[in-house]
Amino acid sequence: LVSTLLDLSRIQAGDRKFTMSRFDVCETARLILISFERKIDAKHLEVEFNSQDERMYVNADSDAVYQVIYNLCHNAVKFSNEGGALKISITRIKGKKILVEVYNDGQGIAKEDLQYVFERFYKSDKSRGLDKTGVGLGLYIAKTIIDAHRQRIWVDSEFGKYCKFGFTLDKVATRETNG
Repeated sequence: LVSTLLDLSRIQAGDRKFTMSRFDVCETARLILISFERKIDAKHLEVEFNSQDERMYVNADSDAVYQVIYNLCHNAVKFSNEGGALKISITRIKGKKILVEVYNDGQGIAKEDLQYVFERFYKSDKSRGLDKTGVGLGLYIAKTIIDAHRQRIWVDSEFGKYCKFGFTLDKVATRETNG
């Protein structure tokens, strides 16, 4: 926790330097899904991975983006209904952007809580009944990283039904197609 808070402080102060590089965000997302295999199997989740292309390259700090996708997937698995769906979608959007979305069937987030989900230490499960392990920093970290990349992150949810997080990254050309 202390290490995470120190890292967040460095990001916010501009002291943490991100190493921007070209990498395949699809591969990153696939590796993260594999890392959750046990938890996915334990909840009998149906996993769907969609991307417009086999490989989609972005210009960002690969370790930081890994952390963002990991945090979103961690929450998606944790708050999914038993036997529910977990979906990751990676698409090109107008301009030179890539959209990454993580969706799950499940508890969702109440409309009145949506405006607070990216705040430090915020947990929408007020009873702490479902989320006994988290401290409310995962989404705050994700937003801080995406903000530092000068990108957008948002949430769409209907309480009791689903939750979907999306964020953008700068697209870069593939070596094969230059587009």
